[in-house]
Amino acid sequence: MNPLPRHLRLPLLAGTALLLGACATKQLVPDFAEFSEAYAHDMNWQMLLNLARLDQGHPAYFMAIGEIRMARSESAGLNASGNGSNGSSKNIGASVTRSLSNSVSGALGASASASSNPSFVFIPINSEEAARQLLAPISIDVFNTLYQQGWPADQLIRVLVERIEVEIPDGKQSRNIILVNSPSRGTEESFARFLRACEIVRELQKAGGLNLVPEDRFTPLAGGEITTLTHREVMDAADKNRVWQKNPAGTGWQLGTLRQTYRFQAKQDIVDKVTANLRLSSAPDYQASLANLKTVLAATVGTNPADPSPKAPGARSVLILRSFRSVLEAVAAEQRAFDTLSANASFTASVPSHQLRPILRTDWTGRAEKLDHDTVALDYRDNTYRIADPLGIADPLDARWNRDVFRLLVQLSSQVTVDITKFQRQVLDVTQ
Repeated sequence: MNPLPRHLRLPLLAGTALLLGACATKQLVPDFAEFSEAYAHDMNWQMLLNLARLDQGHPAYFMAIGEIRMARSESAGLNASGNGSNGSSKNIGASVTRSLSNSVSGALGASASASSNPSFVFIPINSEEAARQLLAPISIDVFNTLYQQGWPADQLIRVLVERIEVEIPDGKQSRNIILVNSPSRGTEESFARFLRACEIVRELQKAGGLNLVPEDRFTPLAGGEITTLTHREVMDAADKNRVWQKNPAGTGWQLGTLRQTYRFQAKQDIVDKVTANLRLSSAPDYQASLANLKTVLAATVGTNPADPSPKAPGARSVLILRSFRSVLEAVAAEQRAFDTLSANASFTASVPSHQLRPILRTDWTGRAEKLDHDTVALDYRDNTYRIADPLGIADPLDARWNRDVFRLLVQLSSQVTVDITKFQRQVLDVTQ
């Protein structure tokens, strides 16, 4: 038996190896696409499941996907067999005859195999640190990033703001107004005024009359006044993340903290144009909301009603931010209470059409709208929940309203479950 000649074996082995390498490279594309699609579906499904739980008064739970490892094995083989014969014969007779025979036969076969064994790591988000961050107010850096990316301001406010507290000087006393961002936890009028304020901000943003700019803000500490400042005191303050600033009267120094905040900056000519257009609207009546427009724009957006007001004198406003847990609870529960409130004709007449809907609708049972394709859907406790938008809406900001709000929730969720250190308490100043 003769083996396959060497000059044939080496090229064939090289060709088989190249074939396996090419197959492995091409397999990366479908592997990535399949795992990416599966990951996206599972994360969307988890978010909608939590919204369904909260809609029915059940607690929400979170689970993150950690490492996804792909163990791929490949093998190649070459099988060869052969046989040969060589013989000769001579006959002497009337003539001399000689015959020679030489024959070679063989078989050659190549084999290749590849297998993959993916492994997933699931991480329950149930630690004490994660619980604290879920209950902590959402970072204003997140708000700023979303706003700078062009996210609709009315969606951000309706999702992230719990309420607006307004204090208006009225002689020797002050008049307090609370606009609650809820159809069930406040009065009908306060919720309607909150929605009208969202509509005003929306129109200002669309007209390019509203910018969010950073600024440093000094907060003095009680008992931190001195007349003469020494180098040692400056260094001690720096070690504690504090700074010294001159007193407004210029008679000494004040110890305090310096932090970066953000404020809305409104262009007056565009404000005048937008408010003039809104005044022309016959319904709803914007007069009360427009009268308080400067008050709303002069608000401090933060996490505590005790946060100091802007340096401008006069009315004081505080926009109280929600925690991520409160965001989910409010968004999940709003649709049913909103539908009940919408049955009141006086409420619907006082709310702009763009705001006359819950912040997110997931239960479409009994509704007549034809829906676009679902982002995700599931059944929970005999109810079907889905993320979709009605067809035929002309305004591009409204045509994807539910999908955009759901996308916002997913992004906020990643801030909590992936990098919870970003959710430190901060304050956003909003001034005109």
